[in-house]
Amino acid sequence: MTDAPTAGFVQRWRTVFARVSVIPLVFFGVGLYRAWLSLFFRYDAFPSIQDADYFLFEAAIGVACLALALTARRVTPLWSNRLAGWAATAAMVGGSACIALACFVLPSATLKAAGLILAGSGLGALILMWAEFYGSLNPLRVALYHAIALFLGEALKWLFMGMAVSYLVFFSIALPLLLVPCVRASMRRLSERNAAQPTRQGDFTSVPLKPIALMAICTFAAAFGALPTQPLMVGNVAGALFVTALVFFGVLSGSRWFNFDTIYQLAFPLFIVGFMFVMPAIGSNPQIMALCYDAGYTMLSMYIMIVLSNITYRFGVNAVWLNGIERGIRYLVEMMGWAAFAHVSRTLSQHDADLIYTGVAIAVVLAFLFIFFTERGLSATWGMTPTSGSNVEHGPLSAERISLRVSDLSRTFGLSPREEEVLELLAERRSVSDIEQQLFVSQGTVKAHISHMYRKMGIHSRGELFDLIENPERPMRPLR
Repeated sequence: MTDAPTAGFVQRWRTVFARVSVIPLVFFGVGLYRAWLSLFFRYDAFPSIQDADYFLFEAAIGVACLALALTARRVTPLWSNRLAGWAATAAMVGGSACIALACFVLPSATLKAAGLILAGSGLGALILMWAEFYGSLNPLRVALYHAIALFLGEALKWLFMGMAVSYLVFFSIALPLLLVPCVRASMRRLSERNAAQPTRQGDFTSVPLKPIALMAICTFAAAFGALPTQPLMVGNVAGALFVTALVFFGVLSGSRWFNFDTIYQLAFPLFIVGFMFVMPAIGSNPQIMALCYDAGYTMLSMYIMIVLSNITYRFGVNAVWLNGIERGIRYLVEMMGWAAFAHVSRTLSQHDADLIYTGVAIAVVLAFLFIFFTERGLSATWGMTPTSGSNVEHGPLSAERISLRVSDLSRTFGLSPREEEVLELLAERRSVSDIEQQLFVSQGTVKAHISHMYRKMGIHSRGELFDLIENPERPMRPLR
């Protein structure tokens, strides 16, 4: 006979998986585009693709993201912009067809370059459409949906590893037809409140520089340590599958050991181990290197996505503007990393190259440590000035002011990340049952979080909570 705790555990996870199972499949379309872009560079399916071709592809993504960021006010919401949608789809399909023709039918460097530029530009627009989707969700849902999407994408990569070249070429042209419809269907399935796109576009003094700088430094290091056209290994897929599964179960477990900062804290050692394993002085195990590198980089990119989406969600910042800047810098810095690696390996001795490699590793460690000790929580502003350039009402009940107040209350009273999530939703006047659905937890769990918050904050009712949230001038005194 099953004892009560075990039965309760089984019932809880059965309920959780029942809720997860009804999440629309289109929400996980990010996995499709990640699997699609790997087709050109990781399976040796396109024999004439070289390192320089990947640089061109990445440059096209970066330039497209920056261009859309600079024109965000005129083109957003991007997901519902028909011209942008048709252009992105045509660019990805046409670009894939041009690459296939140049590699197998009409050998032409010009045709191949045109295909890479088209495909990369279309992908840049698609990435920012998904940024709009994630910016419409609370952080827990961003983490959950993104983890599932990446997991499915890695599973598709695994399937592609056993396919003949002809099938890979077919999917490179066919998959883009599904990508824009997926993000559009995802946005339409959101509630009216969540689907409303923020229009605030700050100036460059309000850009959250710290997460962008951290991602840029790690991307440079990753590009400096690994060539883009290295064949896909089991370790690459296994590393990404491991961390996405970890985030998925961690988010849904409600355990104290897991919160959003756990993603950041685990990304650091995994990435560093994967990066350092490349060094000949330490040793080289390609499978371990691939596993740690992909695990750490995937986890770090997930955390940056959660941070930027949370800034959009809480402060109403235009997702295309914010993510366009981050992605543009990321892809252009990646090119710089590969160019630096090519120059160092060609012109310097092995000893000097190893010294530079060590210096890059040290720079990554210092960047992690600096940002970790200055911006330790998801609720931090991450170097952004939230009110700069805002077009929202600056009254005491504005969404931006309430979000800032929630962050202040969380830090003052030492709320856990889970409790802060509940507090944010309570501040939006959500019911307990609504919060249960939003956070994939039982009512008992939500009520326990509310009880813990009340005790930490020294209040006894929701009315007192609203008074505390809506009156910034009211002093906050943490309980001792």
